Amino acid sequence: MISELLTNLLLALVFGATVGLERESNNPNDPHVGGIRTFSLISLMGALAGIFYQHQYESLALVVVIGFFILLISYYITESRHTNDYGITSELSAITTFILGLMVMLSIIPLQIVVAIFVVVVFVLSLKSKTTQLVAGLTRQEVQSFISYAIIALVALPVLPDYSYKLSDLKVLSDIMHGLNIEVGQFDNLDLINPRKIWMVVVLITGIDVFGYILGRIVGNKNGFALTSFMAGFVSSTSATQSLAQRSNKTPFVNHLVGAAILANLASFLQIFLLVGPLNTSWLVAIAPSILIMVFTAGVIAYVFFKKKEPHESEEAQSKKATAIFSLLPALKFAGLLIVIKIVTKICLILFGQSGFIISSVIASFAGLDAIIVNLADMAGNTITFEFAFLTFMMVNATNLLSKSLYSYLQGNRDFALKFFVSALIIAAAGASWLLFV
Repeated sequence: MISELLTNLLLALVFGATVGLERESNNPNDPHVGGIRTFSLISLMGALAGIFYQHQYESLALVVVIGFFILLISYYITESRHTNDYGITSELSAITTFILGLMVMLSIIPLQIVVAIFVVVVFVLSLKSKTTQLVAGLTRQEVQSFISYAIIALVALPVLPDYSYKLSDLKVLSDIMHGLNIEVGQFDNLDLINPRKIWMVVVLITGIDVFGYILGRIVGNKNGFALTSFMAGFVSSTSATQSLAQRSNKTPFVNHLVGAAILANLASFLQIFLLVGPLNTSWLVAIAPSILIMVFTAGVIAYVFFKKKEPHESEEAQSKKATAIFSLLPALKFAGLLIVIKIVTKICLILFGQSGFIISSVIASFAGLDAIIVNLADMAGNTITFEFAFLTFMMVNATNLLSKSLYSYLQGNRDFALKFFVSALIIAAAGASWLLFV
């Protein structure tokens, strides 16, 4: 108990000292901005308030909280009058640091989340000069694009029903089929569409463009899309690849977009460990060498593409040339394609059942791998052998990679599609090479 208390106190001090270091280094010539000592004490005050509250000394905790806010408000009023600077970044930093120290002690939310919030806070504070440049260069069209994306992600998505509509739910369609003497029978419970999940694909594809653009303005277009794509790969490498393919029509930096797409797929390979580990550790051990080979191969290929020379056109010129941050129509087309593929997949599952397991899994891989991987992990060693599950995994993985090449060809730059196709073949072949040793 005492060791945990000391550890949390030390963590609170580290949080405060780090925020203070950032504030001090960001404003080296401003004596009015608190530094390491100030923010360390603020975080420690929050931690002490948490300790008092945990041990039923609520009145002492309240005194600390009220005392902190009185000091902070008094300081703000005095300094703003003296300097005529009414910004509140430092004051908000102080409040956030106090709350972080408090959260470390109270354990209201998991410690990992508190650490994540702390990292985000420090990251945001460190972007002062970059955000100033970003805002200064924004055009009206860019602002409208951000507002449009906010409507897509924050307004439209939450109101859509999270329900998988079946054929039996669509009475009109069902009546038409009965009127044409088409027997639907076993297809009555066929899942047709889940509006929220499909719209999530649209949000992700357009979001990669938006966040890639923001990061591009901060760290450069090439690095921005690489970072965004890698993170998006953990959600949907298919959507990430599709978004980058669309972007390849608007920029000469095709090699870097291919590298970013490979990074997105590398992230999806790493995700397999998270999906399979909790379900079937034994099978994960069996397929781990193949996954690691693909991760290594994808990493090398991505590195090669990032090192390739691009046309001599500055990123600033390319940024100015872009007329829109994202395009909604290609994302909608891709979402429609996914709907068709998923319906065909489920029809195959109904028609073929377990006897057509590989066929149905290969078709399903056009829409994504997550559901198939989970299904294989559940069946490996029980319904099917490890070897058969591994063979199926290799087939669906290769099909999934090649399907992304097809999507890229349909909506992206031909050069991008060809380079991604060759890379996908190499990665799939490298992963399958482990079959020689099984």
